[in-house]
Amino acid sequence: MKSLKSSYKIINEHNLIIEYHKGDIDLDSYIKFKKKTFTDKDFKTNLNYLIHFKDVTFFTPPEDIKKFVDFIIHNAPKLGKRKVAFITSTPNQVVSTTIYKTMITNDEQQVAIFSTNNNALNWLTSNKLNTKELIEIVKFIEKETER
Repeated sequence: MKSLKSSYKIINEHNLIIEYHKGDIDLDSYIKFKKKTFTDKDFKTNLNYLIHFKDVTFFTPPEDIKKFVDFIIHNAPKLGKRKVAFITSTPNQVVSTTIYKTMITNDEQQVAIFSTNNNALNWLTSNKLNTKELIEIVKFIEKETER
């Protein structure tokens, strides 16, 4: 297994948190990462999420995805109303994120799956001019994760 490397950046002026993950992802490592983001001084309720999964392999059977859904539901007051955009590129990633999307029947969260940052950011932000700037931030986080 390749160890999971994860980074994130909270961009409050765009009401957005960008997550970037690389390696093998399992339930425990991802929940640990999520808890870390909740304690960030810049974290706030109602942030939208861009979650970049293109460089991961999921080791998440459906029962682990269900446990993650339960974790998200349990933390719903912290998360608030939000949009979540998953960036994927492989069948493994699409299947895992689609199972999650199907299981999360929560009016507080809209989930969509994309293959490009551009399309995801256009869906997440109301100002299309911000997309170029945000894509540069995604690239920076990606480089930071590779260290």
